[in-house]
Amino acid sequence: MSHSLTLICPLPNGIHARPASLIAEFCAGFGAAIRWRNQRNGQWADAKSVLSLIGGDILFNDVVDIEIDGEGAARVVDELSRFLRQTLPRCDEPVAAAPAASRALPRSLAELSPSPCFGQPAGQGVAIGELCVHRGFRMPEPAELPLSTDRDADLAVLAVARRALAEQLRQQCGSQGGEAAGVSRAHLAILSDPDFRARLDAAVADGAGAARAVAAVVAHYRAQLSKSASEYLREREMDIRDVGRRLLEALAPEIERAGEALPEAALLWAEDLAPSELLALDRDKVKGLLLARGGLTSHTIILARAFSLPVLTGVQRAAIANGIGRTAVLDAGLGALFQSPDTVVLDYYREEEALLAAQRQRLARASGGIAASADGQRLELAVNIASAAEAQLGFAQGADGVGLFRTEMLFMDADEPPGEDEQFQCYAEVVRLAAGRPVIIRTFDIGGDKPARCLPAPQESNPFLGYRAIRMYPDQEVVFRAQLRAILRASALGPVKVMIPMVATLGEARWVRRLLEEERAALGRAEPVPLGIMLEVPSVLFQLDAFCREIDFFSVGSNDLTQYLFAADRDNERVGNLYDSLHPAFLAALNQAAATIHRHGRWIGLCGEAAAAPHALPLFLGMGLDELSMSAPSLQECRRRLRELDAGCCRELLARALACADGAEVRALVAAAAARPALPMLTADCLMPDAVWGSKAAAIKGLVDRLWLLERCDDRYGMEEDLWLREQAYSTGLGHGFAIPHAKSGHVLHPTLCLARLAQPVDWGASDGQPVDMVLLLAFNAADAGAAHLKFFSRLARLVMHEDFRQALRAERDPECLLALLRDRLEGAA
Repeated sequence: MSHSLTLICPLPNGIHARPASLIAEFCAGFGAAIRWRNQRNGQWADAKSVLSLIGGDILFNDVVDIEIDGEGAARVVDELSRFLRQTLPRCDEPVAAAPAASRALPRSLAELSPSPCFGQPAGQGVAIGELCVHRGFRMPEPAELPLSTDRDADLAVLAVARRALAEQLRQQCGSQGGEAAGVSRAHLAILSDPDFRARLDAAVADGAGAARAVAAVVAHYRAQLSKSASEYLREREMDIRDVGRRLLEALAPEIERAGEALPEAALLWAEDLAPSELLALDRDKVKGLLLARGGLTSHTIILARAFSLPVLTGVQRAAIANGIGRTAVLDAGLGALFQSPDTVVLDYYREEEALLAAQRQRLARASGGIAASADGQRLELAVNIASAAEAQLGFAQGADGVGLFRTEMLFMDADEPPGEDEQFQCYAEVVRLAAGRPVIIRTFDIGGDKPARCLPAPQESNPFLGYRAIRMYPDQEVVFRAQLRAILRASALGPVKVMIPMVATLGEARWVRRLLEEERAALGRAEPVPLGIMLEVPSVLFQLDAFCREIDFFSVGSNDLTQYLFAADRDNERVGNLYDSLHPAFLAALNQAAATIHRHGRWIGLCGEAAAAPHALPLFLGMGLDELSMSAPSLQECRRRLRELDAGCCRELLARALACADGAEVRALVAAAAARPALPMLTADCLMPDAVWGSKAAAIKGLVDRLWLLERCDDRYGMEEDLWLREQAYSTGLGHGFAIPHAKSGHVLHPTLCLARLAQPVDWGASDGQPVDMVLLLAFNAADAGAAHLKFFSRLARLVMHEDFRQALRAERDPECLLALLRDRLEGAA
């Protein structure tokens, strides 16, 4: 029997590698043949092949006819319909908008008359280095490679190369973190694709040697993808070429280029750059990238952002031809490349590097030390990880421990469950990196949105509420016991806790406890390992007293607990408004749980998306949670915000939040209470008694940079332009060597007075024609200033007219004494 379905593609980026691999994995579980036809272009695709689906060039809102033939076709229709309705729409996300390239240079830079070339910024930051050309790999044409002389031998060699590369990619999935692991998984899906394998084998069978077969198949897919109307899908060509390149490394190593020597600081230009080529670069030497090709969605760009590399794309070879081997400056924020810059431009960017380094150091200082509120209430801030690399990044950001080690990533894309020794090595590496800090290892959470070939599960109408996590363990007891043994062995190296996902009943908790104790006894481990559960199933909330007698700690999975509490799929747009981790009902459940758990002397943390939400932090502090666990990039900012909070005030805020009607009221309440206290208008940090700036533009830039560094201004380029607009109307040089640049700007966060004494006077276009050596910058927010701006300006101007005031300012060198002098005179002039 033949059946059919129709799909309107719901994915903003179309059917590319990630959704295609999910579709292919789902469809591979059926015996029936499943084919997709894109009505727009007439392309047919085998739904069990990642590359065939990608080749269908299925874009957002394309209409797709799906034909199902063969065994169990009627059942396939039902289950595939649910998959397309419930799972497919949430397996991708819209592409992030590109940061805007600013073709208008800031005034302070423009006055230096540089001659930049521009590109599309694909990452922030500034880099100075020698402009180099990457001697990249060139995929050979099939005709350049030999024909087969022994087809059976070529098939065997090709199979060995495929297996070796698959093992490398699986190891990288486990050892790498974040985006790098995601790229490895995508490449493993391509290598394992049945259409890719079949075309390779067919090419060898037709007389191509193993290496020629790889080149021919890569050329086929590159040609197919280059025709796509979607830039996103065209960029996937790089991933297929990268897989082909790595196969050729094994099959024909003689065609690989020799390694290139890089200077100590390199700005590397390439026509394009494959992800594995980027990973192979010496990132201590490569300070920035310039690419002729590569969009914001390419895996190379995604990786470069993760490594904090400034990148420009769309920079052609001709544009940099005269600068190769010479010093250059890459400013990704402005989208500009300055080749062979003169001394003044280099000095400008050395100051920029110093400013950005100072900003990083300031954030590190503000977020260092113990994570506690302003009144001393402790709240541990831990990191969520899936690999040792992510753990290392988290500890570099000051993590107090690992709050969630997602071990299921070791199982994904594996043909067999990882063994005890393989798991032990992964866990042990993280525990060693933790250096005495606690590590919570969650046992594998397979199922729902995380299927794994090595642990097959039946097709279900609602997999999120079905056979997943602990519900699998009794049927996979051998695998589960192996994981427990690996965790127990790792616990000998440092403080480790084991956490079980999706627990709903006391019986499940007791069963796990029994197995854990049996494996501990078998290993001869004297010390017990703390056992905890993910608090994510609402049934646990109503038996917490009993659970506290069985379980050592709890970690709230806010994502699942919220959606189960409201019976609302968080990825379903039609009911997304019901999913709200700041709804008073959710807050009340969590607050009551924390009180009960603490009454029993147990520990409670939270590791879902809500952990890093700014509005939620004061409420979680008010509840007295013991820990929040989040991604590494969120840690420093969360620690800084925590230090501004008062736990007593947060408890009062929580009480008011629990009386709100909905999450919107809670957000408004928290936002009103979270307004950061106004900073004093003048502090010692705002005073620079020995500034070395050689021009009016440099002085304005330096003062604005100080505002930005002190978090009194949110956009230094915008603030600088607002000051120049006033200077264009009239010079703020008042005479006597004094200038008072001033503006009401939307970029000002706190009213501020900054003072700079210049080592050398500069021309300011002052009314008396004299150069300026004393600059007082006056900044007010445009929305809040009212008449205060002009009143304060008038007060300053009057003071400057007094010679004794001018002499006192010029004579005083100590910032604290200078601060006292200014405060005293300003108050007296009020």
